[in-house]
Amino acid sequence: MYACILSVILKVKKEIIKSKMTILSPILEDYLEVVLRFQREKHFARVSDISRTLSVGKSAVTAALKSLAEKGLVDYRSYEPVTLSRKGEQLAEHILLRRRIIQDFLEKVLAVDKNSAETTASKMEHAIDKDILDRFICLLAFISRARIKGKTLREEFIQFNNKGIGDWSCQQCIDDYMKELAGDEI
Repeated sequence: MYACILSVILKVKKEIIKSKMTILSPILEDYLEVVLRFQREKHFARVSDISRTLSVGKSAVTAALKSLAEKGLVDYRSYEPVTLSRKGEQLAEHILLRRRIIQDFLEKVLAVDKNSAETTASKMEHAIDKDILDRFICLLAFISRARIKGKTLREEFIQFNNKGIGDWSCQQCIDDYMKELAGDEI
């Protein structure tokens, strides 16, 4: 499954490079993602929808949409519904996939609750490097397959995080690690 996700990411990256699309700012990426969500829901977005979702003024939305239209990523005309171009949809799908991978990592590897994972992933998605994202995918794939005594590593971690194992608790490991880290020279 994660190999499929990785191949989709690589395919989209190649398309972006091939079409010489410019890299977008995190804010413009958020706009693309919101348009994609509305487009999936009702086949288009309106300035008011985007404004409400992102909690920004309509003039800010208009400026962002004009910028995205100049880059060929959205079809936008004043007072008309907004849709993604083919290139815009591909890029928005990539952005959404990146967020889903990070959220999956937070939920499945770190056992973070869904709401916290979603909020954190939306903040991390713009800052994470491709190589680090690839490692997240690799670890997700590994941790869901590797087994200890019949349990996946994820199941073992969740048990350890919630109840500890033997005489050790998660907090004791954190405390020991922090002591060790404090002793390291910077």
